[in-house]
Amino acid sequence: MIWRSWPVPRNEGTAVHRTGGATLCVSIEQAGDGDVLAALVRYAEDDAPGARRAAQLVLPPLDDPAWSRYYSGKADHYELEPGYPDIPVCVRLHEPFRLPPGADLRGWIFSHLEAKLKVSHAIAGTFPLKKPFKTLYGSPDAGVICRFDEADFLASDEPATAALHEDPSLVAHPVRLRNSSSDPVLVEELCIYGEQLSVFGVGRHMQSERLLFVFNSSGVRMSLEGQGALPPGAKLLSRPTVSGEERFIERSFELFKAITRL
Repeated sequence: MIWRSWPVPRNEGTAVHRTGGATLCVSIEQAGDGDVLAALVRYAEDDAPGARRAAQLVLPPLDDPAWSRYYSGKADHYELEPGYPDIPVCVRLHEPFRLPPGADLRGWIFSHLEAKLKVSHAIAGTFPLKKPFKTLYGSPDAGVICRFDEADFLASDEPATAALHEDPSLVAHPVRLRNSSSDPVLVEELCIYGEQLSVFGVGRHMQSERLLFVFNSSGVRMSLEGQGALPPGAKLLSRPTVSGEERFIERSFELFKAITRL
């Protein structure tokens, strides 16, 4: 489990944290009477086609702009904490489906987390655990710029669900879909506001609160339905970035004809 406190790699050179298709590297160098913590993330998809993941990473020098640098003083440890992107996430379903009138369906989707690097409880940097792309969710004139992601809509007892729970770069979202209209609606993307959500964990299993999506003839409303059923021994790994009434704001979107990659 990478989501814990780690010793600053003063003697090891560079600490390497592998998760899913991303590798987060953390290093340190002296700066005056203190230290500067440097970090960068590499994505497997950026490797040359057919290349095998090297046992020894070839990294740029610490003065390269690819590194994110943060003065850490004399801190002996840094923390890695899971978090959500600072913009909404649009999860495109691999297999869209039509939801009949009056239907009420429950299931799971997964989205990719970001790694928050903290020093003395202050955020030194955030690093997406999947190479980030932006997309537009909603109508062209009133849509929302989102982080693009994609997933399957799964049942709790599917083997794929258990396998995805083991990936530390993913968080599971229990979702409930309702069609309040008199016509079938096409479910192909779901928009998640991570600022309203927590990350709970038990071992390698991580999940958020339950999300409710209500579809009607003109659009869809997304809201936080509740904590849902958490596994025994669940603990809070990351808190929402908004509090109070902001956590329960209902988001409404007009139905749209297409999504455009930016």
